[in-house]
Amino acid sequence: MKNKRILFSYKLLASTLSEMGFSWKGLRNNKNGEWWLIAQITVISAHLADSWPYDLNNELYSWLVVIRVFGKLLVLFGTILALGSVLRLGKNLSPLPEPKRNAKLVMNGIYSICRHPLYMSMILISIGLNLIKLSLLHLILLISLCFILTGKAIKEEHRLKGRYPEYSNYMKETPAIFDNIPFFDWRD
Repeated sequence: MKNKRILFSYKLLASTLSEMGFSWKGLRNNKNGEWWLIAQITVISAHLADSWPYDLNNELYSWLVVIRVFGKLLVLFGTILALGSVLRLGKNLSPLPEPKRNAKLVMNGIYSICRHPLYMSMILISIGLNLIKLSLLHLILLISLCFILTGKAIKEEHRLKGRYPEYSNYMKETPAIFDNIPFFDWRD
């Protein structure tokens, strides 16, 4: 019985990933941007690591409690933003920069405020974790995540412009990730 459940779970996961355009062949040739996804998952997973350097955390703790509380609020806000973004996308969600076949373009709700609210949420969570952990390692991870998500978003937008004629106007009117911050807001 347990083996049947594991097999069912594996088939369900494989089917879902396939529906989103993910394939083992794509891992080799990066056809749908699989390498961006792998880099993103790797950096996000590395956020679970302990703080480094560790001693800095303990020495500064007493006067940085407020900063850590603010960090926790950012993590909470980022999580709520991520959930709202996922719910708004619904079946159109894809972890790859290649849009799903038959996906509809979502430009309302949180997507009327910024074009990539999921990426915004990941960056806010990473900033929050940096404030909580006070870690050089996590600062490096934040910077890496910003480069990965920006690169992935640019690739995604190139494909969205090709698929949806209205996307070009949407790009002109709506900030990419953070409004008026050059690295995070490119508009045509």
